[in-house]
Amino acid sequence: MTDAEKLRRIMADPIKWIETFVRIVNKESKLVPFKLNPQQRYIMTHKDKFNIVLKSRQLGITSVALAYSLYLAITKPYSNCMIMSYSDDSTRAIFAKLKQMYDDLPDCVRMETLSYNRSEITFINHSRIIVCICGSKDHARGATLNFAHLSEVGLMNENLDTQLIAIEQAIVSDGCMFLESTAKGLNKFSELWFKAVSKEAPMWKPFFFSWVDDKLMYSKEYKEYQNRYKSIYGELLTKENLDEQELILFEKGASLSQLMWRRLKISNNSLDYFHQEFPSTPTEAFISSGSNVFNPGMIQERLGNINKMPLFELTTKANETLRKYKKYLKIWKNPAKNEKYYIGVDIGEGLGGSHDYSVITVIDKDGFQCAEWRSNRVKPYEISAIVTSIGKYYNNGLLVIEKASAGHTVLDRVFHDHHYINLYKYKAYDQKGKIKRQIGYYTDTKSRPIMIADLQEWFETGKILVNSKDLLNEMKLFQSVNDKMQAAAGGHDDAVMAMAMAIQGLKSQQYYYQIGK
Repeated sequence: MTDAEKLRRIMADPIKWIETFVRIVNKESKLVPFKLNPQQRYIMTHKDKFNIVLKSRQLGITSVALAYSLYLAITKPYSNCMIMSYSDDSTRAIFAKLKQMYDDLPDCVRMETLSYNRSEITFINHSRIIVCICGSKDHARGATLNFAHLSEVGLMNENLDTQLIAIEQAIVSDGCMFLESTAKGLNKFSELWFKAVSKEAPMWKPFFFSWVDDKLMYSKEYKEYQNRYKSIYGELLTKENLDEQELILFEKGASLSQLMWRRLKISNNSLDYFHQEFPSTPTEAFISSGSNVFNPGMIQERLGNINKMPLFELTTKANETLRKYKKYLKIWKNPAKNEKYYIGVDIGEGLGGSHDYSVITVIDKDGFQCAEWRSNRVKPYEISAIVTSIGKYYNNGLLVIEKASAGHTVLDRVFHDHHYINLYKYKAYDQKGKIKRQIGYYTDTKSRPIMIADLQEWFETGKILVNSKDLLNEMKLFQSVNDKMQAAAGGHDDAVMAMAMAIQGLKSQQYYYQIGK
């Protein structure tokens, strides 16, 4: 192969170009060739048009984005790249790194510039790289972008929505953008991350990089902390000394050196801080201890075992309505003869998108979650037939339907149009002071805390077995804020409320239907 052929291959491959021509200052302040670490290489080889990256600290995602911007600018005339960060200081630091990479390119590839200031480089081929702050100025409006990288998006709450809309519209058909951040609590970044993972935002491809998988970026620090650990405790950590969580991390691939580093990091700060900055799972990254209503460790443990639960198909007992909408239904246990079932029903408006869901949850007398129906695309007037069909399928189970907003419509149709009699009833006083039982479940400032507290107790004491990933994911983002228990910003609590109502039905022991009829 001639030198010209080798050069053509390098120029056609961004990874080869970066590793051949770009140099970077490492953690020891030495200028070294930029050799991509596994995380950098993975994202460069698997990127899509829209990418969202949740990561442990300092894995070099912004560094590879800068190098990729240089590659595009130099090899593709008239290309435009944007690097956006959250503060003036961060923007200056990023541009300084870009400047260093450009200044240290070999003469054979370093292209002359038309302008070169503290926030922008414009090359003689009319390509441009800008480094800017996520502020009130709309940098992408009217522009075309071949590449955009937003660094530490978790800190970009102000004006982020406006910037994202403009940048998404500016990306050319064969371009791409990265949203990258460590977790900074529950915010716009966490909202978009969970939507990407759950496919509610299917255009975004999620990447998660755990600290456990990093064996390079902190390698010298791991060794330093190992020596410190021995000097403090007199001996090195062994597998026999690992606690339960450390053993899980060890089985995931964490070395004993890494685990000693982890112990000392936690002793300097806190476990919550470590989880945020150095998560081993996405759940760890976003959990803020003290505000979560449900035990995050137990949720994560259940999520780790949930795939062991098989899914079942509808039996011949199912009617036409249930079969029509079965794509929204998951069954972990079909109805058994002469068994009682309790069914919580939370109704949304059926508007699709990020709007609330309608959720129907079925549990048996032992608290086993038998089924869950979940959709935000079906209108309330259609759901009454589905609710009735699920009730009949599960031996005319007790329907606990929230008497609020769209639930009024469903409750009325289930009772009057479908003549379903096994409905939960709550106590209410009439004007004469007499107690009357009204159909439906009435949620107010008194009943809501009770039903959530019961769900918390039943989950954490093992009185129920949750089989729904959607429910568990809602539970891990269900928080107590200013004494109000609710889903985090951008989250949902529909599956939580449906399960809470099913438990209230089971607790009440109401049942207005004779089993076996």
